[in-house]
Amino acid sequence: MVLMHTNASLCPLCQQPNDCALAARREGDTCWCHHQEFVPKAKIPQAIAPDSCICQACAEALRKEAEQGMKRLD
Repeated sequence: MVLMHTNASLCPLCQQPNDCALAARREGDTCWCHHQEFVPKAKIPQAIAPDSCICQACAEALRKEAEQGMKRLD
């Protein structure tokens, strides 16, 4: 499997800014993701590098998909 490499400041799912504090060289604990509950890692497409940061909108979409029992096809 080939992992997709992306700009650290862009969401690998939608290519929009992910507002990652680490990518912006800010303190990690100031990042929006530290205040979120995430779905199991298996819901994120396997082609996405495991250290890639997704954006709030995609995290919310994945959460809703998991709640509804939907499975991603990508």
